[in-house]
Amino acid sequence: MCWWKRLVFSVISLIWGYISLDYLYYSFSKLANTKGNPEYYSPESDGLYQLLGFFMFLIWFFITAGYLFIVRKSSNHIDLVEEDYKTGKQTFKKKWTDIVLQSAFIITGLILRWGYVVYIYIPDL
Repeated sequence: MCWWKRLVFSVISLIWGYISLDYLYYSFSKLANTKGNPEYYSPESDGLYQLLGFFMFLIWFFITAGYLFIVRKSSNHIDLVEEDYKTGKQTFKKKWTDIVLQSAFIITGLILRWGYVVYIYIPDL
């Protein structure tokens, strides 16, 4: 992958990770029904919010999987050919460097947002 593509994907991954923490927190609060009263649970209204939270989680996973698919298609399609020294057979190893790198940037974005919330936002409350 060219250096400028990797830079663009890295910036997108950092932004996606930074935004994802708030989105995942909101969808988890819907899924766990943290806003509702546990004594007065009604499946008609509260159950729909829990389904909404579940579908929000699924949407996040589908968007992330689609993004990683785009990264995989944009990276070099050169596989490594390795020869097993015991059997002498050649095996093909796929390169996962770009996928691992972009996943690490997504996790880094999540950690940066978490650090911002814990060390800057919450102490000011």
